[in-house]
Amino acid sequence: MNEFKGTVFETVSSIRIKFSTKPGETVSTGSLVEIKDSDGKKYLGRVIGIQRKNYLIDQDGAVQLSSLFSENENLDPDDIGIRGEFDDFIICEVEIIGNREHSNFFIRPKEPFKIGTKVYKASPEFLNKQLEPKTNSIEIGYFRDNEDVPIHIDLNELISKHFSVLAMTGSGKSWTISVIIESIAKKYDIPILIFDPHGEYSSLKVAKSGEGEKIARKTRIFVAADEYTKKRSDELFENKFNVNRNSESLYFNMTDFETYQIIHLLRSLYELSEAQSRILQAGWAEITNEPELKDTTDIDAIIDKLKVVGESTTQGPSAMKILSTKLKMLYDSLPYIKKSTDQKIIEEDEIVKKGQISVIDISGIEEIQQQALVAILSSRILKERMKGKIPPLLLILEEAHRYIPSGAVNTASKPTIKRVAQEGRKFLMGMGIVSQRPSRLDDDVLSQCNNQIIMRLTNPNDQNYVKKVSEWISEADVDEIRSMAPGEAFIFGSAVPLSLPMRIKTKRLTEHGGYTPDIVDELENF
Repeated sequence: MNEFKGTVFETVSSIRIKFSTKPGETVSTGSLVEIKDSDGKKYLGRVIGIQRKNYLIDQDGAVQLSSLFSENENLDPDDIGIRGEFDDFIICEVEIIGNREHSNFFIRPKEPFKIGTKVYKASPEFLNKQLEPKTNSIEIGYFRDNEDVPIHIDLNELISKHFSVLAMTGSGKSWTISVIIESIAKKYDIPILIFDPHGEYSSLKVAKSGEGEKIARKTRIFVAADEYTKKRSDELFENKFNVNRNSESLYFNMTDFETYQIIHLLRSLYELSEAQSRILQAGWAEITNEPELKDTTDIDAIIDKLKVVGESTTQGPSAMKILSTKLKMLYDSLPYIKKSTDQKIIEEDEIVKKGQISVIDISGIEEIQQQALVAILSSRILKERMKGKIPPLLLILEEAHRYIPSGAVNTASKPTIKRVAQEGRKFLMGMGIVSQRPSRLDDDVLSQCNNQIIMRLTNPNDQNYVKKVSEWISEADVDEIRSMAPGEAFIFGSAVPLSLPMRIKTKRLTEHGGYTPDIVDELENF
């Protein structure tokens, strides 16, 4: 039997009502209610405001009581006849969301509800009908106020229109992303590519159940690091999980860098003169298109080709001579640049394969090297997807603020990721960006994410920024977001029929690789 909550006493409009509870009843902001119209059709509503009142004490009575209490601090309400026989009641304002049972969208009532209409707590059965998925979907958790109401996300809307997961450190971002990955891989063969700057997603290789075995078999680990770092990371992983992750070294050709990428890297690492920039702008594209140089491991051959351009672009040999030294230094410093024929280039169709989860472990290299790798691989994959040579995919970018910073700050990866955000959806190359500092993310990229999974954010700049870039988020939602517990989230956007506070699944199919270290435990184990 439905739980009675109160009675309508005012209809502000056809989509807004006020009702009063009986004395002693409890209702909280955000609660979901159901209400019938005069034809018996049920509608879903959400409590958007509450006021607690009491028959015994109104505003004037409270003024008089305050005067008495201020004169005698020991005076008890019982002494003056206020014995608590009358419990508080609650005045609730409700926004009518509508009914979605026979539609893809919520249909709202056209006429106001009658005064005296009963209001009930929304039952799990009614909520499940209203939130029932109409197409391919994944389940990543449940309604925070009722674990019998699962939250489904429209898979096509989530991937084709991009999404973000935004939360402060320790709120459960990596857990949430892992749940999304597991939920997709459990039901579908959509290729998933994860840029992993902390080395925490390799744990998808470690099953916790029979269903987890399927995820583990789908997972393939690629490492961008020198041989020593790779070997050490593999050993640490095996010692922790007692599983060999069978990682593969990831290599690229020097000529895989696009012109703006090579210029940005050299400028950031070693500084670059105007003359040196002109040489690269004039000649690098020619080098990348030269068949003999495309797969070369000989940096001198690249430099010799560039010298021909340098002679016609600048006066004197000094600019080219210094540029040659910088190019050799860059070539030597990047562990993922192929330097011998023994080092295998892994093609895009091996990284993006139907039914495969590809974890790109970039934890063993510096941030600027990570940015360059993200730029190279994202660009190559977008080009191959545009040609139809690889299947539709989901690309996940952890610590996204490193690669697409806000404002005028540039990185080698920023133009590429912006292009993926803008053009990827046309070619079903979806993207999920993850960050604990949304205010440090590029506006254009974040605004391209039509879906947001937002967990606890306490920084006012981040709260205001999220509200600014999302059309879905209200001031009341921001208030809710700042007080959420770890593992709780709001999902906004076209991938869900209704934005609700939810609890992310607490059970995983594979081991969790991310954690918040405890300094006392670490000291004891040192």
